[in-house]
Amino acid sequence: MSPDAVRYTGLTALLCIILALAAYFAALGSDHAATNGDELLYAQMTYATAESGHWLPLQTMIERHRNTKPPGLFWQGLVSTGWAQHWSLWNLRWPSVLYTLATALMVFLITRKISSNTSAGLLAALVYLAFFGTYRYGRVFLTSAPETFWLFLPFCVLLLQPRDKTGICWGAVLAFGLMIGAALLYKSFALVLPGAIGLAWWTLHGRGYRLGEWLRADAAKIAIVSLIALATFSLWYWLDPQRQLLLQDFVLKENVGKFDTGGGNYLINLLWGESSVWRNVISYPLNAGLLAPAVIALFVMTWLRRRDLTNDEKLLWIWLITVFAVFTLPNQRDERYLLPAMPALAVLLALQWSRIPRWILSITLLAVAVIALGMGLGAILLTNDAGAGTLYPWFYWLFIAAVIAFAVLGMARRCLTHQFAVPAIFLLYLCYAAFLIPFDGPRGEFNRASSDFACGKAIAAPINFNAREEIYRFMLPEAELPPYHVNDYDLARLRSENTTFIITLPLRDMTVENSRDLRIVGTRLQLIDRFNNKETMDMLGGNVSRNLFKKDLLVEVIPATP
Repeated sequence: MSPDAVRYTGLTALLCIILALAAYFAALGSDHAATNGDELLYAQMTYATAESGHWLPLQTMIERHRNTKPPGLFWQGLVSTGWAQHWSLWNLRWPSVLYTLATALMVFLITRKISSNTSAGLLAALVYLAFFGTYRYGRVFLTSAPETFWLFLPFCVLLLQPRDKTGICWGAVLAFGLMIGAALLYKSFALVLPGAIGLAWWTLHGRGYRLGEWLRADAAKIAIVSLIALATFSLWYWLDPQRQLLLQDFVLKENVGKFDTGGGNYLINLLWGESSVWRNVISYPLNAGLLAPAVIALFVMTWLRRRDLTNDEKLLWIWLITVFAVFTLPNQRDERYLLPAMPALAVLLALQWSRIPRWILSITLLAVAVIALGMGLGAILLTNDAGAGTLYPWFYWLFIAAVIAFAVLGMARRCLTHQFAVPAIFLLYLCYAAFLIPFDGPRGEFNRASSDFACGKAIAAPINFNAREEIYRFMLPEAELPPYHVNDYDLARLRSENTTFIITLPLRDMTVENSRDLRIVGTRLQLIDRFNNKETMDMLGGNVSRNLFKKDLLVEVIPATP
């Protein structure tokens, strides 16, 4: 296939853009959007800070999570929700989508400049948005979207500058420092390290690795950029009235603590274990999601043609290696830490897209078809377990069939495989949003009567992760929600210690309905996304729906009559 064979132009380009936007905004306010457990913890901290009426200090309802992150994300949440006056997941999340779309625009501009091809630029932006890591972490209330944008922005500026310019001009030093400083205010002062190393390596490469020339021309500028970034971050320290706690909680516990081996050996932990270097090795494919086969192929192809890489490609690979190396140093490693390099990976993948073997992208299309079929089967299981007639509209089944047919057509027709792989992923994301219809509609929320009943009451709420009870605040905004862990309580203990509580049960479990001393005030469908070992083994044994689909019951204990 020729390099120019994959083209997104005209109506096709417009449809792909609309498809990507639809995928990112669909079900944005859903409790069940693909996310990370920390999101509700950050939401809870934002709500508590809003209640305090002050920008600082940041507030928390869980003492051990005090000062978990710098204030950037929480300030963003305060503004987007109007200091919690418009408290919703949608209002918390939409700024993250804008950050992600802005990063996709950078990817588009870089690729268009390198390739002199607008269609290739659009492909790169779509590839970036199709990465599962981007979709999962780049549209919810987490630091990933803003930190990726601000940290990658200086490198975007350097790639877009005229080709005859080398290094960083003095006029850009302040701007670059503020850009990286903004990333630090969202995540950590530690981000100055990949930023500074990346700039140093890029400029040293641009000088042909002539160290003396680089020291004279660029070293001081990068040092000043780093100092400006750290000075920007230090605003948190100077403005926060609890400076000693920041040092104790954030610097020593949250950051230095990531190097703590828990009494083990650093080198052994580096090479072996759940958080070893091998987790970082697979992190780029993991973040790529369904495009993981293409990313692996890109790595192999790049190695084989390593002597023929263009200068722009070398710079992008330098950034990937820098981010990988820096985030291999802490004892705690996670694929999320490598997200700031994903824009560069999208550019590289798009530049070589037409050379990716067709059978590699057919794996992606096959996975789309299989997962879409699974969502159809899941809807049948849910409808059967709920025993409530039709839960899904007719067009859901038509859409599932169309997505499967689209993926199969892409596999069957050689001329369509490269064209269809990325749009198919967006269609699958929309399949998931459609799958959530029963959970995001009236069946998935407590009704108005439940909200009125809960006003001013203390209602014990189940959690399986930190601050999970916060999700019920969106449905029962006037209630107090003391949490209890789902693994620690049985029904008898729960009703003996509480007058009102929420309990999560399998759909077919009628224990509460059959209890004479309990009154069900409200009910909602629940989709479970975290499982303990027992539940996982039960699912592997075939009881999928029992563990995946459940119901939340808002229950009042009826006092015994004397």
